[in-house]
Amino acid sequence: MISGECPYEDCDEPIFIPCADKCPAFQKIICEKCKRVFWEKHSRINPEGFTEEDFYKKYEVNEETREIKERAADTKEVA
Repeated sequence: MISGECPYEDCDEPIFIPCADKCPAFQKIICEKCKRVFWEKHSRINPEGFTEEDFYKKYEVNEETREIKERAADTKEVA
C-alpha cells in the first residue's frame, strides 16, 4: 500500500493506493478532493507522487506504445 497526500501544495487529501504487482510502474490518478491529475510512481522502496506539470518535465510518455522514459538530464557544465 502506498500512502501519502495529493502532491499539489494547496491540497492535503490523503491517498491510499494499492502497490502495483510489478515495480517500478506509473499510475495516472485524479485526486478526489481537488479533481486534478497527478502521477504516482509505484515502488516498494521509494514511491513518488508528481503533479502533472512536474511529471511531464521529468518523463516522456509515448501514448501509442504506453512507454514512459525519463528525460535526459541537463548536462551543461559550469565553469
